[in-house]
Amino acid sequence: MTALLFDFNAPLPRRLYWDASFLVHTAYPGGRYHMACYHFLERLNSAEGTLSYVSTMTLDEALFALLRAKVGEKYPNQGFWDVYRSSPQVLQPYLGELRLWMQQLYADSRIQIVALDVNCMFQALDAMESYALLPRDALHLTVMQSLQVNSIVTTDADFLPVDDLNIYTCNPRILTQA
Repeated sequence: MTALLFDFNAPLPRRLYWDASFLVHTAYPGGRYHMACYHFLERLNSAEGTLSYVSTMTLDEALFALLRAKVGEKYPNQGFWDVYRSSPQVLQPYLGELRLWMQQLYADSRIQIVALDVNCMFQALDAMESYALLPRDALHLTVMQSLQVNSIVTTDADFLPVDDLNIYTCNPRILTQA
């Protein structure tokens, strides 16, 4: 058995976990799936009865991806790490915008920000064994399981092997695997 796939027009679940890929695409206009993710976010914002969960780990991943994208726009011919190592203050101009973005997420009553449990690492190892997931994805799955959430919105195919998981996506390469 594998995950069940849903496009962004499918009925919404009552509880939905957000992967960092979705969050990044909602916030970054240069992303391949920006418009689809942004419209799905608007749909979630106007929906009654769907509670979304965003982990602090998701926020960490999304902040880093957004910073890399912003720095990449300003320094297109240089790698992020080269730019950052030579001038760590390169991140400063973007922090106010990212702080405001995070404040909006934290203030939204339809979104619950959750943290990892200190004992989740052993469950993550189990998920890695069961589904051949990388550590970060196994941690996301562990957070979802601790919250009894079985639906995730993502643009990544990483969660496809997970049994009985509902994946909401706009990524056509994932949807063709349905």
